[in-house]
Amino acid sequence: CPDLLPRPAAQTCRNTRRNIHKMSSTNAPASSVVVARLFLPDDANIAGNVHGGTTLKLMEEAGMIAATRHMSTSEASKASDGNCLAALVRFEHMAFHKPVSVGELGSCKCEIIFTSNQSILVEVMVTAENISKGKTRVTNTGWLWYVPMAPSSVDGTGKRVDWKPVQVLPVPIPDGEDDDALKKYEKAKEMYEKRKSNGNNDCDEAGESTPACATEEGNNKFDTFKNQYTTPSDGHSPAESEQVLCQMVLPGDCGVGDIAFGGFVMKMMDNAAGCSAFRHCRTNIVTVAISDLDFQSWVKLGDLCTVRSKVVFASSKSLDIEVVASAASFGEDTVVAKGLFTFVSIGSDGRAKNVPKLRLESEEDMQKAHMGKQRYEAAKAARLAGKR
Repeated sequence: CPDLLPRPAAQTCRNTRRNIHKMSSTNAPASSVVVARLFLPDDANIAGNVHGGTTLKLMEEAGMIAATRHMSTSEASKASDGNCLAALVRFEHMAFHKPVSVGELGSCKCEIIFTSNQSILVEVMVTAENISKGKTRVTNTGWLWYVPMAPSSVDGTGKRVDWKPVQVLPVPIPDGEDDDALKKYEKAKEMYEKRKSNGNNDCDEAGESTPACATEEGNNKFDTFKNQYTTPSDGHSPAESEQVLCQMVLPGDCGVGDIAFGGFVMKMMDNAAGCSAFRHCRTNIVTVAISDLDFQSWVKLGDLCTVRSKVVFASSKSLDIEVVASAASFGEDTVVAKGLFTFVSIGSDGRAKNVPKLRLESEEDMQKAHMGKQRYEAAKAARLAGKR
């Protein structure tokens, strides 16, 4: 290269090569990962916005890399000859702040903010950059829980099997100088302790939602909700929004151990939820949030992954959509993930518009709508408290 260039350019080339060598020989922080990609027309909907499921897949990929890299120097990784991997078990919460457009560069930055004995919490932030104008904005944020797994045996073909949770390599507790990191750590610890006290062992098992009428007080509130409910003349029932999507799991959908990426399942779930939202609204719809998305089992190569979704609650301008993913190989379907997706309807002016009311037809519809109303009111109260 230097021999073919003028002297100033040759010097620049040599400096660049030295800088690249320095970068390649420097270890990046094990808990920090950045994954980037250019969004193309295949990633977008008819409005030119990138599908929420595509962004979710990118977020999960980056989170998996961060959690797996964190375990690369652990005793568990050494004992399994470097075959320790991080499995997604819970999407704590995720917010869509701004839409992402075709042609923009999406960058997903991850950092580990908390660890327990068998779980790792990764904070994920997605930014979209207009590479022509050099302008960047935050589009998504979320917290993802991972459990590191390692094979405990090898089958007759030499394939590693019987993957089990292993001890997590702890992260240092932030000192008082980094106030933001310390607040995140304390919030994560409080969240972890709360879920553990509710019967979720180390966040590696997804808990069932507590029914809205499980207590006497809950019964009274539920009865009040039923008595105050009036059937709308122009509403749509949950059954009218039901959607079923099926897809065979192929090699390109899987990582180590022929296990499907969590992002593959989440993208299917978001696609199904979007179909349910469209069936209910018949307008352009977008994902704005995901809450309590729990993974209960793995999806493997060759499985038939089936996702079912339907609207369970409608406020004036948003929908809560219940999504359940299952997998089947040669037996019956096994539930592998459950979650709640929140969508809004977008008008021609680009603003959120009112959504059709929900017509409740059964006791189950009533219970789920009541739970949705409680979630909606709690989230609204939290937003108002944050503005004070």
